[in-house]
Amino acid sequence: MRIGIAYDTKDMYSVPEIYNDFADEHCIRALQRELEKIGYDVTLLGNAPNIIELLKKGSLDCDIVYNTAEGVSSRNREGIIPALLEAHQIPYIGTDAFGISLTLNKYLTKVIAGHYKIKTPNGILIFYPLTNENIDKELDALNFPVILKPNYEGNSSGITVCHTKEKALEQINSLSEKYRTDILCEEFIYGTEITVPYIDTMPDGVWDVTTVDVQKGYDFWLDSHWKLYGDYHNIILRLDSKTKSVFEYAVKTLFKAIGCHDFCRFDFRLTPENEVYFIEANPLPALFQGGSFDVVGRAHGYTYAKTLQLIITTACERLAIPKI
Repeated sequence: MRIGIAYDTKDMYSVPEIYNDFADEHCIRALQRELEKIGYDVTLLGNAPNIIELLKKGSLDCDIVYNTAEGVSSRNREGIIPALLEAHQIPYIGTDAFGISLTLNKYLTKVIAGHYKIKTPNGILIFYPLTNENIDKELDALNFPVILKPNYEGNSSGITVCHTKEKALEQINSLSEKYRTDILCEEFIYGTEITVPYIDTMPDGVWDVTTVDVQKGYDFWLDSHWKLYGDYHNIILRLDSKTKSVFEYAVKTLFKAIGCHDFCRFDFRLTPENEVYFIEANPLPALFQGGSFDVVGRAHGYTYAKTLQLIITTACERLAIPKI
């Protein structure tokens, strides 16, 4: 089987430094090597403009595409390649353009979670451009500290914690102008950072809940640079059956409600009182070695290659196309 990998790296674009949601080329090459070891014929396709050129030339020669490309500076950025592939009837692994674009909107994903009685942090959405109407009053309804997030960004871009209303107002103005987007403001949830990797055809669905074993004395979750390169590793978090069932309900429900395909990563916070708060869903997660999918897979006897194979097999079964 011929697999094409769609990806983007920062050197493919001329964009401000604030945009950092790109693949590391070393990780893409490592993924390519692993898939080739399994027996796939792998082609690196590049980003959307490169794929368009390949389509024009009629030289996009693959049976299925694995998309890792995040795109840049648009609320539709993660859905561009899936939409492009769909328009040309090219099969691809993972969630469609609608589902991916939906989850990039953090606030709308919260609304969906709330509809299904899945707990999320109290929060407000502050629209861009700012009018400053009622923001002061809306902040009064929240418990501090609060956490601010550009509503359509990923990879912890722009995340800021504010302990006072004055600081929050200052940072809302700053982030709004810097990213030119709506700002999500939520109550900060003290607790453990939780990641749940989910593959649709895995026996029992949800494998395990993972957290991060932090080796430094500050909050891992708030530092996107250290999140990528720091001294930490993913570990399995053992939970009682009642708490684990809360995660399982949230993950399975959101996977269906969003319309995800094949696999997705879900992020939560677990408080010391065992309250579970949904934070966000990522149907375009990195599948690097040592990441949550790999760690949980190995805990269940799956090698890194076997985990990748399971995701590909899941997509092939859904699309009713032959697989090796």
